[in-house]
Amino acid sequence: MSMQPTENGTDPRTWAMIVWGLYIASYFTAFITMVVGLVIAYTKRGQLVGTGFDTHMTSAIRTFWISLVGLVIGGLLTIVGVGFLILAVLAVWQIFRVIRGMVRAIDGRPIEDPTGWL
Repeated sequence: MSMQPTENGTDPRTWAMIVWGLYIASYFTAFITMVVGLVIAYTKRGQLVGTGFDTHMTSAIRTFWISLVGLVIGGLLTIVGVGFLILAVLAVWQIFRVIRGMVRAIDGRPIEDPTGWL
């Protein structure tokens, strides 16, 4: 995997770690930093093509949108009770993806299937 810096001189791995770090921080900041991470992921994905770290950006973007849809569906279904189960499964799934992304970024490895569910 190429570790060539982007045009501003930042290592691609650093961008992946920043995005995943913002996603982790979102658990303590009412998800505001996750939106910041999403914006960075969209902005940097094109610049990181060919480095292997573009897969991290794709995975982060997909994690955000699936989480948002799951949150809306789970929130609506809490009226009938099943929403709590959906929200619990969503939380575990999201934590798994974020931690896996951060670990792979630290190790300098790409996400094998960035558009997959796991």
